[in-house]
Amino acid sequence: MKKDKTISTTEKNYYKHDLKKQTSPEVDKMQEVFIDEKTKLYIAPNASAEEARQRYFDKMRAKR
Repeated sequence: MKKDKTISTTEKNYYKHDLKKQTSPEVDKMQEVFIDEKTKLYIAPNASAEEARQRYFDKMRAKR
């Protein structure tokens, strides 16, 4: 016998509840790293700004 792939009401409510718990990171508690005049990265306060810049530039080069 095949199981129905529909999601029960209880599961839907659980997923909705999970989504409500998620919040955005508190940007004011993060370190701001300027890449250029249009681009800023927000990283953990104890993270390396140079490493974040390098990872950003590596990703941009990989897209080309």
